[in-house]
Amino acid sequence: MSVFYKQGDQWVVKQGVSDNASINDCAKAMGYEHNQFYSYTNYNQPYDYDTNSDGILCVCLKVMTEDIICVVTNPGRTTLTDAEVRRYMQDFNFSFDYSLYTMESDLDEAIAEHNYSIQFVAEALGIPYSPDDKILYSSKFKYNFIFEGGYLVGYEIADSYNREAHELKDSGSWLFQKMESHAERYHGSNDDVIREINIQAKAFYNLPAGMNNQFLPEFVNADDSYNFKMLLVAKYEGTENEEGINYDDCKCICHNELKFDSNVDEGLDKLTKYRYREYILTFDDKGSLRSCEYNSNSSSTDDNHQESKSLQPSSSGCMVTLMSAICIMTMAVAAIIVIL
Repeated sequence: MSVFYKQGDQWVVKQGVSDNASINDCAKAMGYEHNQFYSYTNYNQPYDYDTNSDGILCVCLKVMTEDIICVVTNPGRTTLTDAEVRRYMQDFNFSFDYSLYTMESDLDEAIAEHNYSIQFVAEALGIPYSPDDKILYSSKFKYNFIFEGGYLVGYEIADSYNREAHELKDSGSWLFQKMESHAERYHGSNDDVIREINIQAKAFYNLPAGMNNQFLPEFVNADDSYNFKMLLVAKYEGTENEEGINYDDCKCICHNELKFDSNVDEGLDKLTKYRYREYILTFDDKGSLRSCEYNSNSSSTDDNHQESKSLQPSSSGCMVTLMSAICIMTMAVAAIIVIL
């Protein structure tokens, strides 16, 4: 492979890179470890500049940035122009090609390998820093980056939304709006609103077939929002799609649909059963879910689940009405006879 990097206003070939080098080898030749860069490949136009040129294979960029580290081409190429690079990158979309999922994967690996210095992160984020700083805040990503001894040891989303909620929120998804409206109906504007949104957003991203899931109609709320988490609990318990739920989170997202059913002793275990719609959920004394079982005799009458129904007169009411009408007609006939 040929590896080009920018020197001044020229693209220069990096010497000493083998024709059989991997993408990781190319980035390492530029001084970057495997978790300090990401690569972009434009599959729409890798080889279409002109009939005589060797194509660009990919572009390596510094993590958390749109800064190009190097351009990797077929072996033997000796020149590269800005115009060619711009054309290759014309379909590049930073938020899509370097998602929060990708960033968190890089961060997790960097923490494990202890190779993100505070200088490296600060320069990537484009923010000032001091070597003694413990936390750097990025307004670009809305993350706090936490350091000890000058190296990254942790990170957190500064506004408390998890990455799944951010994906929905930042895309302007109607799903996020539904989640938010539903949570605010029950929680007002406190931290439990964000807590419920985070639970439901993460569940949505784990939902098999997404909005085409076959069980979704069973878990729609009266306001047309969905309880994605309870769908996973009820239908996918014990699979890779469901991570379980505790009582506090269950109460947070089910609101007054979660009804106490009974206390049960199983040996030394103290268990509590609750009803959610047509399901019985059993929790242990620490609030961890033990089981979720379908029970057709269990149903919630909460207005969050059931639509209001028009009141229908009872059969006894109909009988009273009919007898009243007969009495009135009889009295009218008697009055006519008296007059005659």
